[in-house]
Amino acid sequence: MLNLITPRIYRAISIVALPLASLYLMLRSRKQPAYKQFWSERFAWGDFPLRTNRPRVWIHAVSLGETNAARPLIEQILKRWSEVDIVLTHMTPTGREAGKKLIEQLGHRRIRQCYLPYDAPYAVAKFFRQTKPTLGIVMRTEVWPNLMYEAEQQNIPMVLANARESEKSLQKAQRVYQLIKPAFRRFSLVLAQSEKDARRLSLLGATNIVVTGSVKFDIRPNYSQVETAKTWKRAFDRPVIALLSSRTGERIQFIRAFKQHKERLCNALFLIVPRHPERFGEVIATLEEEKLTYCRRSSFLVPDEMDKSVDVLLGDSMGEMSLYCGLADMVAMGGSYGAFGSQNVIEPAMVGCPVVVGPSTFNFAQIVEDGVSARALVQVAHARQCMRQFVQWLHNDVLRMETAAKAKQFAQAHAGATIRMMSQMEELWKKAQKNESRMS
Repeated sequence: MLNLITPRIYRAISIVALPLASLYLMLRSRKQPAYKQFWSERFAWGDFPLRTNRPRVWIHAVSLGETNAARPLIEQILKRWSEVDIVLTHMTPTGREAGKKLIEQLGHRRIRQCYLPYDAPYAVAKFFRQTKPTLGIVMRTEVWPNLMYEAEQQNIPMVLANARESEKSLQKAQRVYQLIKPAFRRFSLVLAQSEKDARRLSLLGATNIVVTGSVKFDIRPNYSQVETAKTWKRAFDRPVIALLSSRTGERIQFIRAFKQHKERLCNALFLIVPRHPERFGEVIATLEEEKLTYCRRSSFLVPDEMDKSVDVLLGDSMGEMSLYCGLADMVAMGGSYGAFGSQNVIEPAMVGCPVVVGPSTFNFAQIVEDGVSARALVQVAHARQCMRQFVQWLHNDVLRMETAAKAKQFAQAHAGATIRMMSQMEELWKKAQKNESRMS
């Protein structure tokens, strides 16, 4: 039935469905009030005051992960294409907040930021008319049919960068093949993370595919935060085990596994960093129910202000993942112990932290497969098995340090995707500038 949806039918549905988008935002805002903001951008009710007199590259990074992944690419564009400004768009408040911090850190006035409007024909047409990008770059696989159609109508070449397509996503997309195929074919260039991703993307209609690797290997830790972490670790004077970017359902598994193995964990401090800020309260409720003592990161500025005897440190701050990676002696990667496909395993590996992933890794399938083969990552079936791995490392420093060294070596060896992407986009950028000059 879904395969009967054509681009024309979708265009009609996308307009009729806009009230549902309003309802969705209201429901999400109950737990995350930021969803109440900037509706004029989401529905293109107002203007997009982003146009300048310079050529513009538009980069779409949906959420937190894509925004962080876009950083190396943004830095290279600002450096190598000195004549351009950047329009950075998102779909979630966490992505927008990460983008805001990125702009502040880079200190660039050449980057402007907003939400990308919902995929209604009038909205995306207005966005393109007012921002007038010379080139569009979409991170990962955020492909919207009306958006791609309008980009073609306005002669904007589009790049799908850091593209990934899991087998699960492929099967879902093939259910609406008549709708998806024209959208993928409209990309001028597709930069895939792996050969497997390239094969799946071609099955969806993508052409001109080049395998460049993952830009996530090019994300460098915030070394100021890492140095701060070293100071904190001396103050804690105890090992730190971490569950990073945890998702719903995973935290209770790990909290109970921590309690079960607590006596064998060498007085370790358990650091829990939820993926989404609206889940902080849920973690606290679970800790209190399980009668574990805790301290919130937001309650202190320096480690001397923290109660050193607590069982758990709740990482309830945003933008401090490098600090948390630096604090951890070993990491369980959230998203891989539920049906979420794992979060970024590379970030802790980059600072030399041994990583244990669960069974669900479709977001990083090739990376995890390669990392396990290189003995840089350890994969287990469930949280209890992960805790047993932590116990083994805590009682065998040599084994832990060997795994940590291999993790860091693995992360560094796969760097360079950003430079390869820029090389592939150079010719397309030159052509886009010439086309814009002829049309102006």
